[in-house]
Amino acid sequence: MTASTVVARLFAAATVAVAALAHADLGFPDYVKLPPQISVNPDQRLIKEELADAEFESTKAGARKVTKRGVHYFRWYFYKPAAGEQKPGFYNGTEERIYKAVSGALTPAGWQNVYLAESKDTAVWRMARDGKDLWLRMSADAPQAQVSFELIEVGGSANMLVHNPPAAKPEVFTDRDPIPYLTAWPGSTLKAAGRSPDSLDVTIAFKAGTEAPVAGQSTVYRHYRGPSNLSALQFTRDNREALVKTGWTILYPAETDSAGGIIVARYLKNGRDIWARLDYEYGASLSYSVADTASDDWAAKLNKDCRLPLYGVTFDFNKATIKAESEVVLTRAVNVLKQATGFAVEVQGHTDNVGGDDYNQKLSDARAASVKQWLGSHGIDAARLSSKGYGKTQPVADNGSDFGRAKNRRVELVKAGCKK
Repeated sequence: MTASTVVARLFAAATVAVAALAHADLGFPDYVKLPPQISVNPDQRLIKEELADAEFESTKAGARKVTKRGVHYFRWYFYKPAAGEQKPGFYNGTEERIYKAVSGALTPAGWQNVYLAESKDTAVWRMARDGKDLWLRMSADAPQAQVSFELIEVGGSANMLVHNPPAAKPEVFTDRDPIPYLTAWPGSTLKAAGRSPDSLDVTIAFKAGTEAPVAGQSTVYRHYRGPSNLSALQFTRDNREALVKTGWTILYPAETDSAGGIIVARYLKNGRDIWARLDYEYGASLSYSVADTASDDWAAKLNKDCRLPLYGVTFDFNKATIKAESEVVLTRAVNVLKQATGFAVEVQGHTDNVGGDDYNQKLSDARAASVKQWLGSHGIDAARLSSKGYGKTQPVADNGSDFGRAKNRRVELVKAGCKK
């Protein structure tokens, strides 16, 4: 080997080493080439989500922004000036120096600048690579010597989530078992499970001024820690699609493209009446809550408490006309009364505190009478039944919230002669 060959190989090795140093691994894909002045801020974690949205300025003027969806990366970094470079500060050209350093690393890798703010503190680049449309934004906080980068690989993951449809008969499962018809997010860890004696709050699914119902007599819940790459958008999109495929009706959100992280759904098929609320909170904290009309022992509750609220029986707004979706609840009430004979029942109507006393009294009377008539026409001896409205005089919850008003706006079966 000649001396010139040895020198050439040493030079090539040194070049590779310098290149590796110039583009250190900062958590982003290797096609995001960043200069050596960019270093990890240990207080800021890398966010990587398999599906998320981000907005980017798409013209040189920056007037038109576009939303891109796909695999999402975001992180704040430190900017450490190169040797001989002026320290970061106010009004001393720091933003321009940061931009030039970053652009000098990105441009040779194939990135094209599509936007640069006049102050040079924000810039957007775009690149096509391996069939992918890539968008990258830099935002600099020059006086604090910090720089953030946000990347979208347009496309994102396909929906692989599958839920099982509820069975014709109520499922039997313990408080530690998964909810049979709500598949836990793949890769998540169960943190808490159990049953709450309270009904499920689904009022978010109903517009202000409407009569939101109350779901169930109790709530089964599961709390999970999801994988770190799960976004609210992916959680909402995939669960929504999986629920619809198995026959659920999505009540909230109305938009199919929502990233709000909350879903309210109802299953009204095969004699089942199930409400579900799924929540995503920051950091992929996942909650699954279910209220199943068939999950509680109504006869035992009526004997123990002397009264049974028929949550799920709803009426047309400001009327006594029973809605069709109330049938499952009323049918179960009929079955309870047929099995537990020997006592009379008063069907009671109650309202919230919205409206005048006389109006609420008349409305509660009419709604109680409608339910009494329905029960009588479905096999309950009319001699056992009476009805009475109590207006807003017997609240069971705080009227200061939508959920409280929904609980107060109810019809109850009350066992005659039973005092509690």
